[in-house]
Amino acid sequence: MGNKPFSAWLRIYKVSTWTLVGLFALLAVAHLVLTVLFYLEIRDTGVGFVFDWEWPAWLITIMDGSAAWMFWYAYRRCEENLRLGLTVTLVASTIAVSRALWMVFVPAMVAVVIAGSISRIVMGRPPPDRS
Repeated sequence: MGNKPFSAWLRIYKVSTWTLVGLFALLAVAHLVLTVLFYLEIRDTGVGFVFDWEWPAWLITIMDGSAAWMFWYAYRRCEENLRLGLTVTLVASTIAVSRALWMVFVPAMVAVVIAGSISRIVMGRPPPDRS
């Protein structure tokens, strides 16, 4: 019974991480398509936004793809070096919040992922579910 809350917490952490990976991978693909359409002079403005500032769409594509990769990397590959995982999570979280603050659920999931990364350090490295 004592392990049930911890198990539920790991599940919430896992779902939040994979949701952010999927969302930012999708955003990266969408911005890649929009960038190509812009350079083919078919459609779009060729910009994306970080907070309220316009940035070139190709840079937004790189930022979104990097955030997705960093969330994945911190969750899956930083099992031996949890402090690196926390650092990568913090960088990805900064990108995610700056890109999607308006989505409301993104900052909430980012908070969960940061807390999960910290809890992995504090609790002594529980491995992610490999199923």
